Amino acid sequence: MFANKPRPPIPINLTVYINDARVSVSPNSVGAGPIVFIVTNQASQAETLQIQSGGQPVAAAGPINPHATASVKVTVPEGEYTMTTGGGGTSDAALATAPAIQSAHLRIGPARPSAKNEVLQP
Repeated sequence: MFANKPRPPIPINLTVYINDARVSVSPNSVGAGPIVFIVTNQASQAETLQIQSGGQPVAAAGPINPHATASVKVTVPEGEYTMTTGGGGTSDAALATAPAIQSAHLRIGPARPSAKNEVLQP
């Protein structure tokens, strides 16, 4: 017999906004499960978004050109996450420079409920 594993939660969309001063995420607190980060770069140069937990990379998107968008899908467990940027440059100087853009913080709470009773879901 096969075990009946519950379906994962429905993926939710979080909006990430990058400008020359800061990164912001909305909403900044959700339950654990699949998340689609929709990122818009409104900064004056290409930026790479890095999602980290405990200083370890979880996912990245980019480089994202100015006034462009990107998306990244990640299934995240409960915890605290930081979203930082890195310049789009690949030179040693660009990679060694600390980002001047303020990071955003995301809190992931307990797991969201299964999507088992939701119709028309993958």
